[in-house]
Amino acid sequence: MLSGSPEAVSAAFAAAIEAGDLPGAMALWLEDAVMIQPDGATIQGRDTIEAALRALIDHDIALDIQLARVFATADVAVGLGTLTMSGTDADGRAFAQRSQSVVIFARRPDGAWRLALDAPWGLPEA
Repeated sequence: MLSGSPEAVSAAFAAAIEAGDLPGAMALWLEDAVMIQPDGATIQGRDTIEAALRALIDHDIALDIQLARVFATADVAVGLGTLTMSGTDADGRAFAQRSQSVVIFARRPDGAWRLALDAPWGLPEA
């Protein structure tokens, strides 16, 4: 699956999660990718990230990713935008959680962009 731009990666990722396609979502990440948690802790590697994404799918969480700005070189891009996660909680109440996100994308030798580092809740305070 080639992804011709960082924006296309973000759209494909949200669509894969919404469709319950975990393999499709994981194919958009580099093997050594990092996800930054709200407290600043990191999870690294596709296997660990896969567990976090499986929880989104298992709980029918929808993602709305809006990249407001993308700054790119030939092989690296930084995306700034908003992430809205929505679904229903354990009590059946609808919820939506919105955050300012920062994403680093890397272009592989085959030309496909992939997620390299994701801070879906924004960067933590120092």
